[in-house]
Amino acid sequence: MFADESGFSLHPKLGRVWAKRGSQPTVATTSHHGKRLNLFGWVEPLKGWHGLFRWPKGNTDGFLAFLKYLCYRLQKTKVYLYIDGASWHRGPRVRKFLNAHTNIQVEYLPPYHPELNVQERVWHLIRYEATTNQYHATVDMIEHAIRKRQRHWRTKKIKTLCKVN
Repeated sequence: MFADESGFSLHPKLGRVWAKRGSQPTVATTSHHGKRLNLFGWVEPLKGWHGLFRWPKGNTDGFLAFLKYLCYRLQKTKVYLYIDGASWHRGPRVRKFLNAHTNIQVEYLPPYHPELNVQERVWHLIRYEATTNQYHATVDMIEHAIRKRQRHWRTKKIKTLCKVN
């Protein structure tokens, strides 16, 4: 299983659109650039499972809450969790949690290699499908759009996205 966290701002991203030559396409917005949605995401590429967990920040508290969530969701299952080496993925509190929950084994991916984490592919697709060329007035609206889009993904799509056939 692979996991990562990502943030989504209220400022819309302009993607490819059809427009008259010489004109500049825009997305109307009144966004507050400081507000942001932070999500922890996980994907199990062999089974095509994926999920999201919302937390105010990407930090140790959020990572520990995410691990508790995984323990709840995947009870009595041995989980090999591949993550990057962010500082909040390490430390005494994380080690203490992992020692108490032996069904989760964390493996750290090499630094500067986000391409090894297939959750990055999921983030890329979510950004494209749910936020490109769309304005969301609130963080809750962004989350609703992301979850709505993500709920329609089938196992085959996740496996294809993760390059598992």
